[in-house]
Amino acid sequence: MLTLLAERVARHLEDSPRTPKYLCLRDALIELIVEGELAEGTRLPTEQELAATLPLSLGTVQKALRDLVESGELYRRRRLGTFVADGNHRREIATPTFGFLRPDGTRVRMVFIRLIKRGMLQRRGAWIEVLGECEAGHVHLVRQDRIDGAFDCYTEIYLRADVASELLDLPAEALEHESVLPLLQAQGHEVSTAENRISLGRLPRTIVPDLAEAPPPGIRLETRYLDAEAGVLAWQIMYIPPTDYRLTLITEPR
Repeated sequence: MLTLLAERVARHLEDSPRTPKYLCLRDALIELIVEGELAEGTRLPTEQELAATLPLSLGTVQKALRDLVESGELYRRRRLGTFVADGNHRREIATPTFGFLRPDGTRVRMVFIRLIKRGMLQRRGAWIEVLGECEAGHVHLVRQDRIDGAFDCYTEIYLRADVASELLDLPAEALEHESVLPLLQAQGHEVSTAENRISLGRLPRTIVPDLAEAPPPGIRLETRYLDAEAGVLAWQIMYIPPTDYRLTLITEPR
C-alpha cells in the first residue's frame, strides 16, 4: 500500500506543483479508494508512518486525513487507527441542483471544494444584470471543485451583499465543505427553485491567473438560485473541462 501510495503522491506533486501538498495526498488516496486499491475497512498506516515514507510533513499528512474523515471517506476508531469507510458512510458534498456520474454510471460522491478567493465587488458587471442593483455591492467567490479525484472544475459565485455579506467573515473552511445553497439557508434565505443553463465556454484566465496553461474549452454551467418571488439570490457559473464523466441535472434543489 505504501509503495503504491508513494507513487501516486509523487505523480500528483510532479503534475500539479502549485497545488497544496495536502491536496496531492488527499487526491491520491481518493484515487486508490475509487479504484478499489483501498477497500472498505482497510486500515491506513499511522500518520507518522505516512510522513516517514512520503515526501510530506506530519502536519500535511494530518490535514489530508482530516479532510477525508470530515468528508466521510475515512473514519477513525480510538486507539485502533484510521480506516476506509463504506460508501454508505460518505458525506456528499455537491451542488444540490446538479451532479456528476462516473463513466460506469455510478454517482460521484466525492467533491472537494477549495476556496481560491473571495471579496466584495463595487464595480459594475454582468452580475448586476442578473442579481440587480445593490448599494452595498456584490460578493464574489471563486472555488476549485475537485470531482472524484479525477478532474478540476472552477466555479464563480455572485451574491448580493445585502443577502450574503456574512460569507466574507466565515472561516475559509466553512466555504470549502458546503455548496452555496445551505450557506444561504443558514443566513435565513430560502431558495424556492433553481435554473440551470448550459453552453460551451472556456475558463477565463482572470479566474485562476496562476494556472500553468488554460484548460481547453468545455461546458459552462450557469445556475441561478431563485427565491419564492423569483428573485435571484445567487448566480453560479461552473467551468467543466472535457471529461468522460457525465453531468446530470436536478430539477429542484434538495
